Amino acid sequence: MKISFMQVVRLVGMVLAIAGIIYALEFMERGIAVWFWVLLLGIGFVGLLWTFRLTQRRLAVEKRARERSEKKKRGRRPKR
Repeated sequence: MKISFMQVVRLVGMVLAIAGIIYALEFMERGIAVWFWVLLLGIGFVGLLWTFRLTQRRLAVEKRARERSEKKKRGRRPKR
């Protein structure tokens, strides 16, 4: 499985967001800081889901194209 650089960046951002949420809940009395980290976590999750779906779609298209080309090759039999 190929992992792109942006997936790694999003994953690291999500880990930092979880740490930020824990920190904000522990040491700050309600405020925008908690919502900032929750928003960052949500954006990271949606980004990872989006890149995963794009990767899966691309692999499916490549597989279909490969199957079509193999089918065409098998369909071409020399005539006697």
